[in-house]
Order: sequence, then C-alpha cells, then structure tokens
Amino acid sequence: MASLGVSEMLGTPLNFRAVSRPSAPLASSPATFKTVALFSKKKPAPPPKAKTVSVANDELAKWYGPDRRIFLPDGLLDRSEVPEYLNGEVAGDYGYDPFGLGKKPENFAKYQAFELIHARWAMLGAAGCIIPEALNKYGANCGPEAVWFKTGALLLDGNTLSYFGKNIPINLVLAVVAEVVLLGGAEYYRITNGLDFEDKLHPGGPFDPLGLAKDPEQAALLKVKEIKNGRLAMFSMFAFFIQAYVTGEGPVENLSKHLSDPFGNNLLTVIGGTVERAPTL
Repeated sequence: MASLGVSEMLGTPLNFRAVSRPSAPLASSPATFKTVALFSKKKPAPPPKAKTVSVANDELAKWYGPDRRIFLPDGLLDRSEVPEYLNGEVAGDYGYDPFGLGKKPENFAKYQAFELIHARWAMLGAAGCIIPEALNKYGANCGPEAVWFKTGALLLDGNTLSYFGKNIPINLVLAVVAEVVLLGGAEYYRITNGLDFEDKLHPGGPFDPLGLAKDPEQAALLKVKEIKNGRLAMFSMFAFFIQAYVTGEGPVENLSKHLSDPFGNNLLTVIGGTVERAPTL
C-alpha cells in the first residue's frame, strides 16, 4: 500500500512508494479484542443456576424410564434381566412379564387395554360390594339383603331392591336390559372410538370434568395411581368371591368380625374349621 511521507503532511507533496506495513489494529478489530482479553483481568464465570426439579419430575422418575422401580429390589433382580420391550414407557411397568405376553407390540397394546378396562370395572365393583353393606351395617336402610351376592339373589327370586327405605322398581329383566344398553353402548363407543379421542384408554376431556389431568406430568402420575389401585381392586374382587363362598358373608361383615376378635376370626381359624361357617352360595 502506498504510504504518504511526513513532508506531505507539512504541505510538500512527495509521490514515492515505500514498503507497506500492516496497519495497526483498530480499537474495534478482532486483534484488539484478543490483546485486551490477554492482558486484562478475566472476570469470573457466573455461578451455574441451580437446576430446579419439580416434585412431579422427581416422582415420575420412580415410575417411568430405565431407573424406575421394578417388581423386585435391585439386590434380588438385575435390571439386565428385565425384557427389553418393558422399557418403562407405560404406566405400571414394573418389568414383570414371566410368560412373554407382551413381546409383540400389538399384543402389548392389547393386553394393556384389557388390564386397564378390567381394573376400572374392578374398582367400581369393589366399591359396589363395600359401600351398600357398610351403609346398611352402620345405620342406613339399604334393605334386608345389602350384601353384594344376595342382591342378585333377590332379583332372581322376582323381588325388587330397596335403598334408604325407598323401593326401587327394578326387576331382573330391567336390570339386564339396562346393563346391556348402557355398558354395551359404552364399550361399543370405546372400541370403535366413536367420540374420536386421540387416546382411547385415557380420553380426558368430558371424562375429566375436574381437569385433574390437564398437566401432562400430573396426568402421567394419575395413570400410575389408576393402574395400581385397579390391580389392587382386581385382587380384592377375587378375595370377595372366595370369602363369600367360604363364609357366606360380605366383606364388611368379615372385616368387622375379624377386628372384634382377630385371633378367633382369621384365615387360619377358617381353614382349620374352628369357627362355624355356613356357606350359603
């Protein structure tokens, strides 16, 4: 680059070419920034912000993902023994499938739906077995036979039901028709997705009037609670069947007698025959 001589600055123009030199870096050039950064005092980096983990996220890790809880403690079961298709994406997945029923994805989805539907029916059934008998035992007038299996016997004998002292004109034929229409209709819409839900198993919307599952994390936790309570209800219904056959009594009466005399009324005394039982089924 041509460089002007000092004489030109004094008024005498000189037109000669001299050896060019690189211009000094401007204050705003990258070289200046590097030099300043080299000799200037380095500011300490700001402390990292603490990562906030919500209660929902912390709770979700217990039930979802590879580090979730499995059906046996880590000392008794190595996680490598859990089938690969049980990867913790589904609510209630404890890594337990001894018969390999869920190896095929289509079978996994099918059995998941079967379990959830049976769990919901079991929860309703368990409540229906307990509540009328408990109300009748502790003051409410739910008829002379408020035990769940004796209610059906009343209808089979041509009688009607009575709750809180009021006669309910429902006979066996009307009860069967109501079940076929209402329950069958609900199942038909569920299977065909007649209401066009994105998730047929957990539709939300009108089936969540209180908006409990609007938050996705909260919805994931509610799915876990639902299937856990549903599994417990299925075992409870099975126990109610066995109790009714062996003792001829409902679950509330069985529990009441056990609490009044735990050592005289329990599983061992029933099996041993030391307590008189008169099965009525």
